[in-house]
Amino acid sequence: MMNKPMEIVEMGTGDDLLTDGIALWRPKTDGRGVPNHDRHAHGFHQVTLILSNPGSFEWHFGDERVFSGLAVGHVIIWPALVSIEVCRPSPFQSISVQLSTTFLSRVAGQMGLGGRWLRPTALPGDPFVEGVVRKLADESQDTGAGRGLLASSLGTALAVHLLRDYAGEDHEPAPRQAGLSEDELGQVMRHIEKHIDADLSVERLAALVRRSPYHFIRQFRAATGTTPHQQVIRRRVERARDLLGDGLGIAQVAASVGFSSQSHLHHHVRKLLGVTPGDLVRGRARDDRRDRAFRHG
Repeated sequence: MMNKPMEIVEMGTGDDLLTDGIALWRPKTDGRGVPNHDRHAHGFHQVTLILSNPGSFEWHFGDERVFSGLAVGHVIIWPALVSIEVCRPSPFQSISVQLSTTFLSRVAGQMGLGGRWLRPTALPGDPFVEGVVRKLADESQDTGAGRGLLASSLGTALAVHLLRDYAGEDHEPAPRQAGLSEDELGQVMRHIEKHIDADLSVERLAALVRRSPYHFIRQFRAATGTTPHQQVIRRRVERARDLLGDGLGIAQVAASVGFSSQSHLHHHVRKLLGVTPGDLVRGRARDDRRDRAFRHG
């Protein structure tokens, strides 16, 4: 079955994101919005709770493990960077919680389990997992105070449970690949800097160094400690900070660094810098006033 190129699916953003490193995805009940990839992998860990009968449903994981015969209440644990093919005859309802690899690794380190990695797993039910997933789904509809804090606490509890009960004892499910060479990494980084406002998808970056997206994301992480997507976002935020400091307007800056909208820029600036684009603009204005006052004082 696994004879087609594999796509790496990035973590949810915008309305899907509950807090840093934790997102929730609920596909539409009519099947729209459900990926129909022949083969793909996630750049994050995903826990899926089945809410309606999916029929003769099969999950073919990268190690040729096959899970089928799923029903309401079943839980699927899908680790990051594990390839999968999904065979589903009809749409079904589910809720998926996504945990970033950084988030899970941080929890594992705090538990003294830094060498552990989740195993692909399907099980008839897990009351703890179901309770946390449903509560996070409720929080995704709530915009009240403390939403992010509660989501972080629930996500941490879920990560601890997964690492205790559904993790292997040693390494990732596939052998580690050597990182990109210095020349290859430099080529990718220069391309990001030169084309910061353009399409910087994993597929496009991988093509620069003649890698499949799957191997590229692993080798880039081995060389830099971060994913290509995270690196692109970081550089866009840093460039936006500089441009806002130079006096450019927020809408102009968002377009100049490749963000799809002002809200997209706002989300990532606040996430990485702890301030909003407006805060940066106001800070620049305060500096200008101080400079003028000093010159004329």
